[in-house]
Amino acid sequence: MRAGASALDITPPVGTALDGYGGRTDVSLGVHDPLSARCLYLDDGTTQLALVVCDLIGVGSFVVERARDLIAQRPGIPPGNVLIAATHTHAGPAGVRGRGEPVLAETVARQIAGAVRVAHREAREARLKYGHTRLTSIAQNRRHPDWPIDTRLDVLAADTLEGANIATVARYACHPTTMERDNLEISADYPGEACRVIEQVIGGGTTAAYFNGCCGNINPSWIRQEFSDVHRLGSIVGGKAAALSQELRPLGVNHQAHNIRWNELTDKPVDAGILVEGKFAAATARFDAPYRSGPPVEAVVARVKELEAAVGRAPDLESRRAIAAELSAARGEQISLARVAGKGPTRPQEVQAFRLGDGLHVVGLPGEVFVETQEEIRAASGMANLIVISYANDYPGYYCRPEAYAQGGYEAGTTPFAPEADGKLIRAALDALKEVR
Repeated sequence: MRAGASALDITPPVGTALDGYGGRTDVSLGVHDPLSARCLYLDDGTTQLALVVCDLIGVGSFVVERARDLIAQRPGIPPGNVLIAATHTHAGPAGVRGRGEPVLAETVARQIAGAVRVAHREAREARLKYGHTRLTSIAQNRRHPDWPIDTRLDVLAADTLEGANIATVARYACHPTTMERDNLEISADYPGEACRVIEQVIGGGTTAAYFNGCCGNINPSWIRQEFSDVHRLGSIVGGKAAALSQELRPLGVNHQAHNIRWNELTDKPVDAGILVEGKFAAATARFDAPYRSGPPVEAVVARVKELEAAVGRAPDLESRRAIAAELSAARGEQISLARVAGKGPTRPQEVQAFRLGDGLHVVGLPGEVFVETQEEIRAASGMANLIVISYANDYPGYYCRPEAYAQGGYEAGTTPFAPEADGKLIRAALDALKEVR
């Protein structure tokens, strides 16, 4: 097989509006760190694949379709073999996930296509290696601190036949919201810092990429919402990923120690992960995600006012939390019902699956998905080595677990989708994975 990688700067001009938070007081007023489009290109001699991730809050289907068209022209990869995801940074440009800003959308699509072309040009003979390690220190379930988080950091390494690292890909599930709405500087947040740490630790001109998992209900755990903590979180993710990539490097090459008692070179088994061999495959499953329905807007507005008054009168902490969760949902419902008005009953959606060799698979999910859904897909697929990526190929909003609607809160309030949408997403993911098993 052959592998190539690239990282291209996609930082917009200062003065571009930022996305991810309401209540910002201004447009971007500086660049703290650059935004990138990062690509891993793979070719087994028959099938070409491209995995691209951008330091953006999301990539709308209009950006993905345009980029795939350009990539199909050159270097000639079929659209269904190109996965385009976002890290979901909340300090990137507006205009790439929803209605779109035409000039910016076209620019980003061309930059994505350019990243693929560069990675294709740089491709050379390679081996794929995969492992995962435990990570629990940087994230918390933002709906309840005792509820699940992602505990698994996936690492995919593409090495030359001699063992030099071409690319290291990390995947974990946690919102890149270390910085808050008062930040007006463009930043990739901790995913960008993780990539810089990986590249610094491994060296040798390697390229790093970070894909986000299903972090719709997972937030970072910070000391302070400052750039010092962006570095701290990024160094944890990047440091662990780089260390695992380095441990994987001897696979398929050599790993020995000098036994001076016997005067022999003895083999040292590599137990950090696996050498991935076999052919690639790609598949797509499509489904119609049902939009939500609800009471008249006037009734929702009245309910918001009622709950705003009630939250201040709550007799204890538990009561206040219950009312606050309902208030958050009601405020979101007011917005989401307005967004879906006149759009019809459903939204077409795509789920994408890759086989990267025997025993290693990738599934790409659109939008913001709860971590429980990620783990349900992983368990139901029966695939021990499954890399679950979210924010892939579209940004439609939140896919919430059915029980979240009764629990209330921001995600269930703002989702445009009905409770049954999450189940349809899961079934589509399993269908796509079945095609590439």
